[in-house]
Amino acid sequence: MSARLADSIPANNVKIIELYNKLRSKSLDVRPDFQRKLVWKKIHKFKFIETILLNYPFPEIYIAPGELDSESITLTEKVVDGQQRLSAIKDYIEGTDVFAESKITIKKFNELSPTEKAAFLNYEVSVRYLKNSSEEQTKEIFQRINKTDYALNKIERFNAQWGDSEFVCFAKQLLDKDYDNSETTYKLSPENIEEIQKFFFGKEPIFSDSNTSRMTDLQYFLVILATIVGEEYFQRNNNVEELVEAFNDNFSLAEEIEPQLTAVVRFIRELDLPKSTTWLNKTNLFTLIIELYKYDLDQIDANALREELLSVDHKYRYFLLDEGDKVALTAAGKGFIIDPETSLFFQNSRVAVNDKGPRVQRANFVEKIIETAFIK
Repeated sequence: MSARLADSIPANNVKIIELYNKLRSKSLDVRPDFQRKLVWKKIHKFKFIETILLNYPFPEIYIAPGELDSESITLTEKVVDGQQRLSAIKDYIEGTDVFAESKITIKKFNELSPTEKAAFLNYEVSVRYLKNSSEEQTKEIFQRINKTDYALNKIERFNAQWGDSEFVCFAKQLLDKDYDNSETTYKLSPENIEEIQKFFFGKEPIFSDSNTSRMTDLQYFLVILATIVGEEYFQRNNNVEELVEAFNDNFSLAEEIEPQLTAVVRFIRELDLPKSTTWLNKTNLFTLIIELYKYDLDQIDANALREELLSVDHKYRYFLLDEGDKVALTAAGKGFIIDPETSLFFQNSRVAVNDKGPRVQRANFVEKIIETAFIK
């Protein structure tokens, strides 16, 4: 159990101008090493500043003592919770970051009247000062403030931090027909959302209720999008966060990806593969989607592709049999000769290996199947 704080932490009101002067002089560190990245979208920054302009309250900020510099006789402080709010306030006053744009949805600070500026600068922020907390206690307080559920899995923690990124919102729109996209820059067409959901969440869904409740479906789609955008396979989920951050305010490739991804899903659905097929397990479906995305689907003979996929499926069922059954089927003339490449594909598919090497091997295997189905 952690050490108890010696004293309670009362809340005090501090004017924005006082906090701003500390930020400007760098006596208040808004980004200590334990803080999260700045992940607010543009619209959130505008709405937050609008909250202050309307004189509405917002949640309190936590500050802790920092380093004492005996040479300059200065004591720095650090923000424990409130990084994004204070950064937005500083940027708004100085007209930097998103507030430097020519057109924004609120008045710029330099456009406010003297009375409005005074009201903004005199706005009182509720601040709790952790004056007697140790470094370890400060970090733990930060973790406790920002974690309401210690059982969150990795993707859920990721969503808590990056859930409003335009990259993530693109995936969320595909996955949830009731998703509120009113604050999302790019809005997918209802028809395309319906097409995607018909396949993944229809009568025989790809994702179970458990998958959805734990957001593994979101993780799956983010990896699909990251692979399409990066045009290469990567190790596990390594490239996802980088793209989520890069496309936080604007997913510039959304308009290009939406119709092609929808067409690929429709194409696979219309192949009418049996539910029991290995091609509808999440691993092989992932590879099939990525590889089909690369092609003009009008140049692929759907019937020929279906036959090729089912042929592989039959070999897979044979692959799964124990040796005794294989010997019996071979003796009856119903066995298969499975080459090393196909055998490796089956192994990589069966255990859902998400390392880069197996992903590339599966992709090369599927690519060859697709190319056999090109319309001559």
